[in-house]
Amino acid sequence: MYISKLTKYFFPKLIVIILIIGIVIFPNDSILAAKNGINIWVNILIPSLLPFIIGANLIVSIKVVDIIGALINPITQFIFNVSGKSALVFVISAISGYPVGARLASDLRLNKDISTFEGQRLVSFCSTSGPLFIIGAVAVGMLNNASLGYLMLISHYLGAISVGLIYRNYGKEKRSKHHESIVNNIKNLLNSTGDQKGFFISFGNAVVSGVNTLLAVGGFVIIFSVVFKILSLFQVIDFISYILCFLFSSFGLTKEICSAFISGLFEITIGCNNITSISCLSEAVKASLCSFIIGFSGLSILAQCCSFIAKTDIKTNIYIVNKFLHGIFAGIYVFLLYPFSKTYLPVSNFTTIYNSFYNNTVLNEYFHNFKIILIITVIIYVLFNLYFLYITKD
Repeated sequence: MYISKLTKYFFPKLIVIILIIGIVIFPNDSILAAKNGINIWVNILIPSLLPFIIGANLIVSIKVVDIIGALINPITQFIFNVSGKSALVFVISAISGYPVGARLASDLRLNKDISTFEGQRLVSFCSTSGPLFIIGAVAVGMLNNASLGYLMLISHYLGAISVGLIYRNYGKEKRSKHHESIVNNIKNLLNSTGDQKGFFISFGNAVVSGVNTLLAVGGFVIIFSVVFKILSLFQVIDFISYILCFLFSSFGLTKEICSAFISGLFEITIGCNNITSISCLSEAVKASLCSFIIGFSGLSILAQCCSFIAKTDIKTNIYIVNKFLHGIFAGIYVFLLYPFSKTYLPVSNFTTIYNSFYNNTVLNEYFHNFKIILIITVIIYVLFNLYFLYITKD
């Protein structure tokens, strides 16, 4: 017991000291890694996540989640043993990707819209990657196979649903046998709307919260880019790869495969890119390993999601186990369904669309318009911070 407490106390401090020493010894490599993290944050995460995060915050504050939840509550109660609000959380997470689902589920718990056990069941399947990353970045950009991306996407969502079904009976909360009708639920919502703030106040709060969330996400991406680089320079990644290769060499695992897989446990983009570049692996194995990494989400995204979950009484250790199971299910589904994808999945022209979007004028027009939206968002963010600072001062 004493050794366990001693380890918990000194281990995080040791990691921080090693990180600082690494930055001092390898300043140029650390700066390049940080620049790479900033590039990912600015060029990928902000354009893809900011609109969804603001929209997700807004639909919670103006009670859209409650209205839709009242309509589909019987279905989600029967399948996942959670309220109907979870279905909308799952849809938003499936479209936008990490870490929006975990953030939205945490907000529902902080607002006491769901119980502790329901929140635990909710995060078990409402934290997913988005289609743009799975199909666009991994399948098209790395595997050069758009139709395989659809298989990976379906398997990813099936993996999340499978974990949700496993955890549907988690918790010992007492369930009321009396269920109000949908009409009565909607009437109760309409009667409670008088306590809501105005739309523009809610919109401002959504923008401020969304920008703060993205700032936190950017910090995690940058610091984990540096951490992975430092660990690589200290040969820690190679050392772990040698151990895994020695233990599982009878299964045909090489040091290159182990190293690529470990890199994915830290950051999914780097890991998927390293795995798909290994020539000795078949396409089915590459897709399965990438699906596991995307489902598990890597330490970088786990840290982002756990930073939101830790603000509630939802247990982060169970959430990490959920993500590990999600990765296993997603990888197995891809491997089992891969032969059918060659026969039944249509060959899409998504590659052409993807290349034209990312290489031609459509991308330039999109980012030009997004810059305008970003400027307006920053202005609203600053004004509302000044407003709240003014109204809270003595």
